[in-house]
Amino acid sequence: MADGLNKTAEQCCRVRLAAALAAIFCSGSASALDYQIHGYAAQGFVLSSHNDFFGDSSGGSFDYYEAGINAAVRVQPNLSFAVQAAVRDAGISDDGSVRLDYAVADYRVLSEAGIQAGLRAGKVKNALGFYNETRDVVFTRPSILLPSVYSDNQNQRSLIFTSPGAQAYGATVMGMHELSFTATLNAERDVRRNDERLLVELTVPFDLRVGDSWNIQIMDSIDGGRWQFAYSHFGGQFRLSTAPEIDLSGRFDVDLNVFSARFNAERVTLTAEYVLIDNDNRLTFMGAPFLHQRVAADAGYLQAEYRLNSSWAVMTRLDSSYRDRHDRSGRDFAAANPGVDRRTQFSHDFTIGINWRPDQHWGFWAEHHWINGTATLQRLENPPPVRHQRWSMLMLMAGYKF
Repeated sequence: MADGLNKTAEQCCRVRLAAALAAIFCSGSASALDYQIHGYAAQGFVLSSHNDFFGDSSGGSFDYYEAGINAAVRVQPNLSFAVQAAVRDAGISDDGSVRLDYAVADYRVLSEAGIQAGLRAGKVKNALGFYNETRDVVFTRPSILLPSVYSDNQNQRSLIFTSPGAQAYGATVMGMHELSFTATLNAERDVRRNDERLLVELTVPFDLRVGDSWNIQIMDSIDGGRWQFAYSHFGGQFRLSTAPEIDLSGRFDVDLNVFSARFNAERVTLTAEYVLIDNDNRLTFMGAPFLHQRVAADAGYLQAEYRLNSSWAVMTRLDSSYRDRHDRSGRDFAAANPGVDRRTQFSHDFTIGINWRPDQHWGFWAEHHWINGTATLQRLENPPPVRHQRWSMLMLMAGYKF
């Protein structure tokens, strides 16, 4: 990614990948390599009523696009490398800068009938829910906008999609069950400047870092994937610091628990996911405790996809998110914070969409959202108090891949 990632880790990742690829090409002929190169580009349009989403969408916004190019090379039956560079612009949530999306060395430790195991290192994808690992390409998402479980408009992509670290994975088949796991340990890293202002509101200069973080996922695919069940956990810690003369510091512990279920039939896919989010926020000023806040949020959705034929598909989704699962209406929050609207504490989104893929390269998407609540809006795009509780949004996207 751009300047907000740990520059040292990213440079090391690039150097090691370049050195590995150079050694590969120097030691053997290119014709002996098993490699693939792919790319994608997509342009979106958002038109919303009252509130802004991904740019000045209340007047119609093209400030939403994504593109990337990736390469994968297998140098031995059990050793491969993959890398992707990407750009993404999504209003205030993403700035369109070029970044290293991922760069991974994958070593297959065990590969036998019925059992697989391996290790990955570099800038790896985090296994979280059904869609986090494939959220970068619209062709692999269920819709233009991911459900609120994935916080598409809360700048979570750059924080949890990939991270520098090491990953162990494995899978085994037991009768009709294919059991798989992924465990990842991520290194400490910087938070991009563009992301800092969306996560923390301070009037003094500060620096935000992500401490060591980790995540695991356990999945059971039954009857060839007809049924899928998964549990994912992500744990991490943000650390805030300021100049010594200000002496304000903070620690923000984050825990996400995602429960996922999916049913796949020939034409129909039904998906449901639910996430519990627990934050423990602590601030100290001049060495003394200044703030201790616990946050218990949650979100969940139920989604149906129907494939009309090989080219056309439709989807619908009921999606809800709450900043405090013990105060779903937001009334307690409004009572404790005079002047703050309770509707900022929840969001209910009913979506219908359609997708047309005329061939293997092109795709076109359209979806309409009817939304009650403003919890998924970015504050910097929608300065208070001008927010409408009930609003709607049309999203269009055209994409190409090769």
